Amino acid sequence: MNMPVLRRSIFLNEQDGFTLMEVIVAMVILAVSFTLVMQQFSAGLRSSRVSCDYSRAVVHAKDRMEELSLKPVSDSGEFEDGYRWESLVEPFGESAESEYTLMKISVRILWGGSGDSADSLKLVSLKAVENEQSL
Repeated sequence: MNMPVLRRSIFLNEQDGFTLMEVIVAMVILAVSFTLVMQQFSAGLRSSRVSCDYSRAVVHAKDRMEELSLKPVSDSGEFEDGYRWESLVEPFGESAESEYTLMKISVRILWGGSGDSADSLKLVSLKAVENEQSL
């Protein structure tokens, strides 16, 4: 016994394809998804840039700190890549009767702007110096 074969699905109308509304909804979903992905990518790039800036500032601060450990003086200046630095050397704590004085050495690295809008990084260290070298 032969069964008749259905040539068309029950779920499809006479015309095959998508309606205009389905296409519009799909395009909106794709546009929103693409926008969110691009925002995440942009945020990742921004974070990478900030990380690079802070890494460079740490390297500059360590270099200045090494120089100040040899000759502790308060000073300021600018590096070739636009980063600025300020160093402050001051006595730390009470001065006791000793041949050594404890000095607080601060190095501040600034970049990316001027005044309060600049990003900055500060390293602080202590160093014992002989009394005739102290400031």
